[in-house]
Amino acid sequence: MIALLLGLVVTAAAGGMFLANKRVYASTETLNRIQENTRVAFEIMSRDLREAGGNPCGGALPIVSQLKSGDNGWWGQYADGLHGYAGSEVAPGTTTGSAAAQRVAGTDAIDLHMANNGDIRVTQHDNPAAVLDVTSTTGISDNDILMVCNNSFAFVFQATGITGSGVKIGHNGGSGSGTAGNCGNEFQYERNCTGGASGDKGYCFLVPDGKSVNPNCAKHSRSPATVVQVQSFRWFIGNNGRPGGRSLYRATLVNEAGGVVPTAEEVVEIAEGVSGMNLRYRTSGTANFVDASTITAAGSWGDVNAVQVGLTVEGAEGALRGSYIENTDGDVLNRQLTHIVAIRNKEGVL
Repeated sequence: MIALLLGLVVTAAAGGMFLANKRVYASTETLNRIQENTRVAFEIMSRDLREAGGNPCGGALPIVSQLKSGDNGWWGQYADGLHGYAGSEVAPGTTTGSAAAQRVAGTDAIDLHMANNGDIRVTQHDNPAAVLDVTSTTGISDNDILMVCNNSFAFVFQATGITGSGVKIGHNGGSGSGTAGNCGNEFQYERNCTGGASGDKGYCFLVPDGKSVNPNCAKHSRSPATVVQVQSFRWFIGNNGRPGGRSLYRATLVNEAGGVVPTAEEVVEIAEGVSGMNLRYRTSGTANFVDASTITAAGSWGDVNAVQVGLTVEGAEGALRGSYIENTDGDVLNRQLTHIVAIRNKEGVL
């Protein structure tokens, strides 16, 4: 009886140590997953944030929209490079709800715009209404939203025709159903959407050396010019379709129709367990970070030079679940981390 009692005591002690070690292992493993998910989230999101407002010709260039709808709020974001949404604000094109990949109510979101996809050189553009002669049109299709830029201007426009065996890009007015269309045939360095003779506002991107300047070129350049595709991405917190699960998502935004609501495509889950995101912004000449509503009220998105990203990341159920991903107080293990990202293409970052 004594031996049996001693055996039970030893077994109970060993069992207790085993359970304690298992819980320590579970907590450590959960924290490791939290750290890994946080690292992935910050790393990938930071790449987009740094490049916001970027183009191959310089982030300080004046950006002129040649689109018919260029005055609406959506296209206006391209000149700013980014636009944030507070938890209570609607992010056009993304549904807030409880279904998978839908935005979680009360969480911040951000749109980032850049033009760094491709690098096609302009070989000639000596008339505001002429097509762009380029080195290649590989990867470009009709109705794509493009940017052409040099060391003086950056114009956002819609390709309305790929001609000349793939070495010319048209930018006619465009009136096709469901497309944005341009203000007119001419590139104009101020928005007047005349659609006719450009008068004193016509711009020619590249008049080759030795070639006379067309009278319609009120301004022109002989410097190199480049055509690139415009890209937009949205980062938000969404439901991941697993019980109670949330994740950080990245969506590609497409807006060929020219309205104020883009289409969210390629909605990709980046990191699981990210349950909350708080974004704050700093503008040139200031030291403090403020929320999105403050920037919107001041109309100063174009002055934002850094973003403070705060993420709440919690343990996600997988091989471990239930009490093994919980704190001693019964709540799921979580960490709140903050990361500041400077936007490379904005002046006054430092």
